[in-house]
Amino acid sequence: MQSQIMKSFIVIASSLLLCSCADMVVTKSSVSSSEGRARATVDAKDFDAKDGVHYETCGVGAANPVAIYIRPFCIDSAIFRGDEAPSDGEMPIRKALTPVAFANDLKEELSKMAPSLVIAENEFPTVGWLVEGQFDLVDGGSPLARFFFGQFGAGQSMLALHVKVTEVATHRVVYEFDMAGGSRGQGKLGTVRASGLGKATPFDLRNAAERVLLVLSPDPFRFGARSSLALR
Repeated sequence: MQSQIMKSFIVIASSLLLCSCADMVVTKSSVSSSEGRARATVDAKDFDAKDGVHYETCGVGAANPVAIYIRPFCIDSAIFRGDEAPSDGEMPIRKALTPVAFANDLKEELSKMAPSLVIAENEFPTVGWLVEGQFDLVDGGSPLARFFFGQFGAGQSMLALHVKVTEVATHRVVYEFDMAGGSRGQGKLGTVRASGLGKATPFDLRNAAERVLLVLSPDPFRFGARSSLALR
């Protein structure tokens, strides 16, 4: 009995912890139907208290690519600030390497869906999906502020980016969405998804890559899966 109570306490505590820790969410999306007949856009800001988000479309979403190709995201016009490098002189290097780091994270995550490969700017695949996009904001936040008032959101990191998924064979953009998130109120100790006093951006990039996988997977958590067949 005591063991059961302890397990329940751990589950509740973990849930409360994860609610306030780092994560990425989709803030706006655009979807093309399987035959390209319709295209619908959902903006998380376009809702009211009664009806929620208004969304209408038809057709079946694209799924199950035979291969996924990742082109490092453009970062030229992105705001790049916060705790990213030991000195201002190193900031341009860190900015230039951020797309490389994110492309590798995406490859690792999307490989769970289909064989994935990072390609160069002058390479053009002929099958599967092409995933590309751009960074809008990369902010490493402030470790000092996180140390003192991180649990209240001070010093939090932030990452904002735009993702575009193209069906290569038909040159059709099947999914397009904006993402944003960061360390949030995680404090000095951090979590498995947040850095604490360390560099926050690598955690944000990994969280974003995981979110892209979840967005593009039909049933990412396999909620409907059964361990045994029971017909009644």
